[in-house]
Amino acid sequence: MALNPNFNQIGEMFTKQYYAMFDNAATRGELAKLYNAEQSFLSFEGQQMQGTAKIMEKINSLTFQTIAHIVTSIDCHPMFDGGILVNVMGQLKTDNDPPQSFMQNFVLKPSGDSFFIQHDVFRLVLHNVAAH
Repeated sequence: MALNPNFNQIGEMFTKQYYAMFDNAATRGELAKLYNAEQSFLSFEGQQMQGTAKIMEKINSLTFQTIAHIVTSIDCHPMFDGGILVNVMGQLKTDNDPPQSFMQNFVLKPSGDSFFIQHDVFRLVLHNVAAH
């Protein structure tokens, strides 16, 4: 397979769609359609899970009432298997909590005429550096 020449457009459109769905409680459950039943992996703050069911179980267990992702940068790279690496950086606002920086990486894997999320790695940008 060759590099996808539309990697940047696809990655940016995917990112907008993903966070629009995630931030709306009415459509959050539809995120399941973006993952693969067996071939998707999520690493959420170091906790790893595989498959749509476990990933959605994690997403649905998050305790916020309202959420907003403010994306400040999206970097996309084509992959030699036709996939796309997407790196997202931004701020996350939940309920009345102060905004926190986050970083999320996706590997979008081709599937027919579309893509699914093969890898999803999410981290809040917290620097817990112990005093020496």
